[in-house]
Amino acid sequence: MLDRTAPSRLVWVTRSARATYGEALVDEILTAHPDATIWNTDEQGKPDVLRLAYGAYLASQAEAVICISNRTVTWQLVRGLEQRGIPAFGPIFDS
Repeated sequence: MLDRTAPSRLVWVTRSARATYGEALVDEILTAHPDATIWNTDEQGKPDVLRLAYGAYLASQAEAVICISNRTVTWQLVRGLEQRGIPAFGPIFDS
């Protein structure tokens, strides 16, 4: 995620990123991804993750979307993007 040799756009949905993960990590991520979207669910509520990911996909002219989340969000996001013809990938929950 911190490797900037390939273009990417980060959308991170989390509870209070700085309080949860620390100032240093959030600053490091923002240094690598100054255009990142960090959605604070404590302040902003639950987002429309598909809308956020689709917007980032369009803005960045990405080739694909990778989702790392729980089973429900991953399935909804990958399925929603694939229905729009966008290559989307997430972990396989088969165990």
